[in-house]
Amino acid sequence: MHKAKHSKFRNTGILFELLTRQVTSDILSGKEESFAKNILFKYFAENKELGKELQLYNFLVNEVAKDENQAEKYIEIVLKQRTKLNEKTLTSEKYNLIKEIKDVYPISDLFKSPIKNYRLLASIYKVFENHTNQKSKFDVKEIISSRTSIVENLCGVKKLVKESEDDLISVYKQQNEEVRLLSYKLLVESLNEKYKDLDTNQKNLLKEYINSISNTNSLKKLIDSEVDNVKVQLSELSSKVNDDVIKIKINETVKQLDNVKKFNLVKDNQVMVLLLSYELIREVKNQL
Repeated sequence: MHKAKHSKFRNTGILFELLTRQVTSDILSGKEESFAKNILFKYFAENKELGKELQLYNFLVNEVAKDENQAEKYIEIVLKQRTKLNEKTLTSEKYNLIKEIKDVYPISDLFKSPIKNYRLLASIYKVFENHTNQKSKFDVKEIISSRTSIVENLCGVKKLVKESEDDLISVYKQQNEEVRLLSYKLLVESLNEKYKDLDTNQKNLLKEYINSISNTNSLKKLIDSEVDNVKVQLSELSSKVNDDVIKIKINETVKQLDNVKKFNLVKDNQVMVLLLSYELIREVKNQL
């Protein structure tokens, strides 16, 4: 038996966090398809051991207990569920996941990114490993400290959610694990941070995107309809503005919107074009 150490490469919560950030980066940089998103769908679906373990991580990260006793009960229940996972399959999935990440992304750069809940995610990993892996044990003090961190998180006050995020999050939470893979980070944090407050059109598009993540007809119909509406609005606005730069932006946006309708399947960057078009409309209206 040897003293174990925390491994970011084997921490399911950290792996998911880093990949969702990469999805955001890929889409906001204009890539037609995010390889990171494909990996997420492949490895973190509900029927995968990684997907099942991620749900246990998420419970300990997001649940709220009324007191320490209830928090400890939550931990014990989660640990019982954790022992039901197939360790051999889980290890294999993590190995293959890391291998695929290395084939596409510079792994060292990816793991340099700061993680918001790093201490908590590391604590969950240590408690899980100590409970399930008989060949590798952590120092007793380290496990006590880790459990304390989890208990403190469970007993913490729920963070208030911005009103502009409420509807999106409620939809997000109702979906199964596979649909959630576009992630809270991608749909709310990154977009709100980049474009501040999402308007009604953007929220509606994102809701449909969450609900129709696999290129369904409903999403395609919505996008085609909205593209036509947005083009009409941009045309009307173009006739009202005198700024040549703004006119160029409008014309280029219309060209991008024309390209969106050419494809039968909806891709991530096409959704971004429409989201940015809404943003342009709002920007131009504010200047009139």
